[in-house]
Amino acid sequence: MKQFEFRLQTALDVKLREEELQKEELRESTSIYKHNLKILHALRTRLTEIQDILRGKQTKKMDILEIKNCQDYIPILDERIKQQEIVTERTRREMERIRVKLIEIMKERKILEKLKARHYQEYIREFLREEQKQIDEIAAVGFIHKDSAM
Repeated sequence: MKQFEFRLQTALDVKLREEELQKEELRESTSIYKHNLKILHALRTRLTEIQDILRGKQTKKMDILEIKNCQDYIPILDERIKQQEIVTERTRREMERIRVKLIEIMKERKILEKLKARHYQEYIREFLREEQKQIDEIAAVGFIHKDSAM
């Protein structure tokens, strides 16, 4: 009997490769998203620090020029925070899109693997039937020779 051959093996190999590429893309996308979150957190922390300075929570005495600089810096920080929130949300959506695509590829791969397993089981059943058929033939020939010898 010929060796087991899965006709869709090439498609399965392609899906496995696509899955690996998609996983790598998801890792990169997640890394970018986390980096953007850190930037956003740093900007928000800086804004809180500036606001605390203006509220006088710092024990250090400030002159009017420092107060004016802080007050001028707050709207700039607010704008940078808004921009960073947009960038962070965009990278989160991209990360989610990649994750959904990865899940779809994984489903397709699993379907192909189940199909391969089913085909292999059928191959094994056929192999065992052929083997049993050969054993039966050998037994029948042996029985005939034994019977004719008597």
